[in-house]
Amino acid sequence: MHPARACLAALCSALAGLLILAGLPAVAQAASWPIFPPTCSYTNIRKVEDRRIHIPKAATHVIPALDTQVTFAVSSTWTETATATLSTTFGIESSINIGKIIGELQARGEATATASYSITGTGTYTTTLTVPPHHTMLATFGVYYQRQLYKVDWQPGCEPPLYTFFGGITAMVPLGTGYELKYDRPGGQGRPNPGGGSSVNPPRPPTPQPVTSVVGLADGTLLATTDTRRIYKMVGGAPVWQSTCGDGICNTESRPTTQAVINAGPATPRNGSSAIDQRGRIYIFVGGAPLHQAHCSAPVNCGTPPKISNWSIDARDHMNGIPADGQLIQGWDGGSATPVAMTVGGARINFANPQEITDTGHGSNWASKVTILSSWAFKGLGEVPIDGTLVQGTGGGASTPVAVFVAGARINFASPQEVVDAGYGADWASRVRAIPTRAFNLVRPDLPADGTLVQGQGTPVAAIVGGARINFASPQEVVDSGFGADWAGKVRSVPTRAFNLIPANVPADGTLVQGQGTPVAAIIGGARVNFASPQEIIDSGFGTNWASMVRAIPTRAFNLIGTQIADGTRIQNAGSTSQAAIVGGAKIPFVSMAELVESGYGNAPTHIVPTRVWTALSDQIMDGTRIQNAGSTSQAAIVGGAKIPFVSMAELTASGYAQLRTQMVPNRVWVALSTRIADGTRIKDAASSGQAAIIGGAKVTFNDITEVNDSGYGDKPIQIVPNRVWVALSTRIADGTRIKDAGSTGQAAIVGGAKIPFVSMAELVESGYGDAPLQVVPNRVWAGLPAQIGDGTIVKAPTSAERWLITSGQRSLTTGSGTTWTIPARVLSLIPQAH
Repeated sequence: MHPARACLAALCSALAGLLILAGLPAVAQAASWPIFPPTCSYTNIRKVEDRRIHIPKAATHVIPALDTQVTFAVSSTWTETATATLSTTFGIESSINIGKIIGELQARGEATATASYSITGTGTYTTTLTVPPHHTMLATFGVYYQRQLYKVDWQPGCEPPLYTFFGGITAMVPLGTGYELKYDRPGGQGRPNPGGGSSVNPPRPPTPQPVTSVVGLADGTLLATTDTRRIYKMVGGAPVWQSTCGDGICNTESRPTTQAVINAGPATPRNGSSAIDQRGRIYIFVGGAPLHQAHCSAPVNCGTPPKISNWSIDARDHMNGIPADGQLIQGWDGGSATPVAMTVGGARINFANPQEITDTGHGSNWASKVTILSSWAFKGLGEVPIDGTLVQGTGGGASTPVAVFVAGARINFASPQEVVDAGYGADWASRVRAIPTRAFNLVRPDLPADGTLVQGQGTPVAAIVGGARINFASPQEVVDSGFGADWAGKVRSVPTRAFNLIPANVPADGTLVQGQGTPVAAIIGGARVNFASPQEIIDSGFGTNWASMVRAIPTRAFNLIGTQIADGTRIQNAGSTSQAAIVGGAKIPFVSMAELVESGYGNAPTHIVPTRVWTALSDQIMDGTRIQNAGSTSQAAIVGGAKIPFVSMAELTASGYAQLRTQMVPNRVWVALSTRIADGTRIKDAASSGQAAIIGGAKVTFNDITEVNDSGYGDKPIQIVPNRVWVALSTRIADGTRIKDAGSTGQAAIVGGAKIPFVSMAELVESGYGDAPLQVVPNRVWAGLPAQIGDGTIVKAPTSAERWLITSGQRSLTTGSGTTWTIPARVLSLIPQAH
């Protein structure tokens, strides 16, 4: 037994670690992300290839030159259109787009780079070529493209066990058309070099026998199609088209055949066969796909790989782009090996033990089916299948739901009908791949990666942005958000149930978003915090490459995101080290780290906000907020800006605060909070249906809902207070309060507990009440207010310095101290002087 086979059973019990591929990302290094990155995920994008290639568009002309130079004219016909394309192996959009790539090519002097290169007229191209003696020229008309390949690595979630996901982006930009010229070996089409030999012509060598079937041909056998004028080379039992005979690719005599024979042969090379290209890269085939090997040291067996053209590998001629499902592989490097794995959707699913391999249908003889690769090639497959792969976990006699992979996530189906509705047809069951339940559960559930377009049956199209679903209202919104005119081909179908389970409208904290014509904004505490300048974005911790992190969303969706930072959010001023918590919509600063920790924010993620935003935040806790003293167990509600403490949990519950989240505030803040309920607050007794307004610090009760509405409180929120607090509230309206009768236009001031009516606006203003807030009282209350100013009140007329002390309804001049209330001279004159 091969030593690799002998070790398989023991080694496959070791679970491979996570794959995190290195490279400079096009978005941001970890250090330059926000302190709390969106959904704890990141994407690395790196360019791995940037070169000019030639794609044949017509049959190859083969022109031999024997003893003398040959000059000839050649014509080719082509009527297609070459267009710049950007293709991915998954549903994630990124900062890579055709416009940027074309701009880069133009900056490099590729002046002909265009988004679309069209052929017009007859499409026939003629040129004159010269072939030197003893050579054979292969002239192929086609389109020159600039080909750029990017590798994308995506790390989902915050949990270490979650699999990483990677894919590729291929950009093809047409630069122009022309003939690519290749030369066969010297000597022309089988003709010997001149010189030497007998004066008598040698006999003609036997003609190679035509090939009527490629089955059984040895690897490396050259085949020449007499009808389509192509050269093929046998690799792993399959004929692979060659774009050139350079670098010794055609150093053996070819055998004639036809294109029909080629087409009838195997579609891909067999498992374990190998090939080497002109770059010197050696590949081992798995499930028809060539996997680049880092080494060929035992037990990796590269055999004697036939040499093939680079184009054959790049174009995947007679090859698969990704390995076929169900292939068993294992990576080796020196004396160490990876677990055994199975190919599923272009990725590898690692097994933890031999039982898992048996459970997934590979039989007890699975070890004989394993293809050995270099560990580097093994790890390069990634761990999450491509979009549209159907899987089901199995093991221990039980199975998971069927699921589909969408941009690195596992979307479970709840019924067979959901699978059909998602576009997988009535025969979907034949496409389901069994994987270990353990591996199934390690894949991130429910939520595809950012940039994925999804749609359920009967739902709008939506983009995943910061872990949230942003619905589009029209096709134009999809285009405007950067998904291109071909966006429809990028939409992934998911069950409507799964679609609705994805959080909607508000991306995760730390996500940068922008609508058409809007500023860039960060999501902080579930709110949209707009930036006024690029420097503000940098100062808020998003780094100098923040632009690559911005997610485009429709302007409509941008404007729908609220601007009120959620309670419980920990923020920091970008311009200092100051930190605060949002409590009841207000900024509650911490004066020390001890205070921050004591208030329960020690482990909360910190979100940096611009100094401009920090300064503008309110310091008034909103009514209806439930707070707790960080220095004790005391709790209270904020009612009319005042702290209303609860003396028991029963009191808290009766007041309707039991289901509200408790917001901790520092003891220092707790102590400093006012205990006076602000005027204009609508309150209710927790123990009854009684309602009242706070006016001049007093409880002014309403007899019925008509009084509530007539007094202007119908639309105001009700703040419930404990019965104990309700009973204790004063019923005397404070002096200096400006009131209005709900049943008329009459206005008055409260002075010495009495109602002092104004007969004109001039009188009101002259008495100093023009800027005082107006409190409306029920007509019943208005009518019941006393008219006689209380004893001890000091009053004066607007235009006089004389101060009068009120005693038993009479006035007398006084020089004593105390607050002086201005009343209309008309009213003062009606108060008799004491004798």
